[in-house]
Amino acid sequence: MKKIVYILRKNICMTAVFALYYIESVHYVRKDLRKMLTLRDKSDLEMGESKKSGSLQLAGFYGDHAVFQHGRVFPVRGKAPALTKVELFLAGVHLAVFSNSSGDFEFKVPPLAPAENLEMTITAAGEKVVFYDIAIGNVYLAGGQSNMEFPLKSAVPSVEMLAGKDLSQVRCFALPVTTFQCRASSVEGSWQCASVEQLADFSALAGFFAVELFNRTRIPVGIITATFGGVNIESFISEYSLLTSKVYREEIAAYEAQCAAQDVEKCDIASLNNKLDEAIYRMFPEVPADGGIEKGYCNADFDDSAWDEMLLPDSWNQAGHNHAGIFYFRKKVTLPKGSEKKSFTLHLGIVDKADKTFVNGIAVGALGDCRDFTYWNTLRVYEVAAGVFHEGENIIAVQASSMVSICSDGGLLGPAEEMYLEDDAGEKISLAGKWKMCESFDAGVEGMTCMRRFGQGGNNTFHAFFDNMLAPVYGTALAGVLWYQGEANAICMGHAYHELLSLLIADWRRNFLDPQLHFYIVQLPEFQNPHLFAPFATWPLIREAQALAADENDCTLLVTLGSGDVLNLHPVDKYAVACRAVEVEIARLQGKKSRQVRVKSMTAEADRLILKFDGALALSGKVRGFAVAGRDMVAHAAECEIIDEKTAAVYSPVVAEPFALWYAWAENPRYFELKAADGSLLPPFRMALDGVLPQGKNLIDIGDLQNYDL
Repeated sequence: MKKIVYILRKNICMTAVFALYYIESVHYVRKDLRKMLTLRDKSDLEMGESKKSGSLQLAGFYGDHAVFQHGRVFPVRGKAPALTKVELFLAGVHLAVFSNSSGDFEFKVPPLAPAENLEMTITAAGEKVVFYDIAIGNVYLAGGQSNMEFPLKSAVPSVEMLAGKDLSQVRCFALPVTTFQCRASSVEGSWQCASVEQLADFSALAGFFAVELFNRTRIPVGIITATFGGVNIESFISEYSLLTSKVYREEIAAYEAQCAAQDVEKCDIASLNNKLDEAIYRMFPEVPADGGIEKGYCNADFDDSAWDEMLLPDSWNQAGHNHAGIFYFRKKVTLPKGSEKKSFTLHLGIVDKADKTFVNGIAVGALGDCRDFTYWNTLRVYEVAAGVFHEGENIIAVQASSMVSICSDGGLLGPAEEMYLEDDAGEKISLAGKWKMCESFDAGVEGMTCMRRFGQGGNNTFHAFFDNMLAPVYGTALAGVLWYQGEANAICMGHAYHELLSLLIADWRRNFLDPQLHFYIVQLPEFQNPHLFAPFATWPLIREAQALAADENDCTLLVTLGSGDVLNLHPVDKYAVACRAVEVEIARLQGKKSRQVRVKSMTAEADRLILKFDGALALSGKVRGFAVAGRDMVAHAAECEIIDEKTAAVYSPVVAEPFALWYAWAENPRYFELKAADGSLLPPFRMALDGVLPQGKNLIDIGDLQNYDL
């Protein structure tokens, strides 16, 4: 029963990941619009009509229940008859402007104090529009991919945390998802008054943040979301800012030329859901012939002594192969006398995306196609007849193939407890641990990066979400931004994330007319199999980029290690992260700057690396989670001793002259114990004495194998 529950959980989690990453935007746009209309009751629909009165119209962002930022100038935009005087009345303020020759007008409303239950009236040419239940308070934008989109009803804790909370002055606005190939001038939608039912389908992180902040400050809170599952950061950045990037300038230019030459006969909104599948099969119309089986890679007598070793379960990017392709894995299993008379069941765990499995050169099972996602999260279980295994040494060989490098990448993903060989008497032998591994075909990363160039309807398309969701709310005054994204950029685009996140911060500050707009950057939590040290892992690169961008741009980094999930890309505890953000935001609103402790310098003293910090550490004696290396870049597990509140020494008995170190450097670091005096976790980091960020070689530490016991 335990295994059944686990398998169901695993399949549900991975299927959710797949859905959020690969179902294209048109389906979700239609679904979101239906949901939005369902949530609005009859009175909301009637009040929503007050946005227009004949030729006097207000953009969708302005309406009943709207929240505007207190203490800041904020815009109110709309359309009226051309060259007409337009007047606004709000909270004792009376403003007048003229519409231009196209009928566009914009008020700049002066700073107002926090207030609630206001009316805003706009008149022009004898027409009048009245908005009711307007609030002046704190307005936040929550942006990102599926973990920011993750609904409150699916979180743990969930809606029960709303019991007893005052929701009366919490308002929500979900920017609708569209990806048309033009910059929108306005957005549809309406502000929603928070209720338990409404928040259940709203972003858990954003919803919890808004509710807790209002209940602590008693100032109205408006929360705006710009989210979609599986979207890379490039979609959220303006075309201009992307063109300033050295990494993407040429690709952007090529994409724009592609759009200009687009075949109008192929521009069919109904077919947009198939863009990824079509792209993959266009790149690989046939399964690549890698030749490994013909070379005997799966035979019992094949000499694999020159192959690399790899700890499984894991994706092959943990061995430094951050791309799609075809790989072979071989495992020696020694069986007792009489094994040739027994039948066996071979459990390989999950293989992403296709496998062909052999025992002693005999094919025993195969599932999936390397070009599609049908079985990418399916446990492989194969029955092996008597006579295939025998006494002594046996070879299990697996060809694993994936033509698209996404999320966890390809390989034998486990989990460890689902990788074992079981005989007909129920005796089990674990298959987790060391395997031999060889790459036979490099499929590159085009299957991931091509999504940036899908064009109209592609939710990962360059600057698509900026043009459709963010540009229309240009100049909106905000108290701050919550940003939770990075998973979609991890596998093959992590090298550019530092630059891109800094571009996004500058871009949004420019778009919202606030050079000091504060960002709360949610750092990626732990995910996949634990490691003491994984130098080729890609999530640490995203975490490093998030920390650097936060420090350089005067933003707050929210370290979330400890809240992740080995199996689930979407950890369910969003409440704790929201509460941490609220604590820091309240201090910031009170003028107290949150000081985040970081490493200031590193020097060598004999066989130790001495770390100096720019703030106080928790005095906890020894801290685990470090690895050190000499100039040979071979890493070994290290100890860290806290000397005083700003000094720590890191050392290993087998590294006489340490040169580089890594802390919590893995997609799921086994230890992350370094804390500031206030109890907050320090983010993962890496350093070298010459200032060049170290790469390193993987050390297969005996401690890593402890995780793979059955």
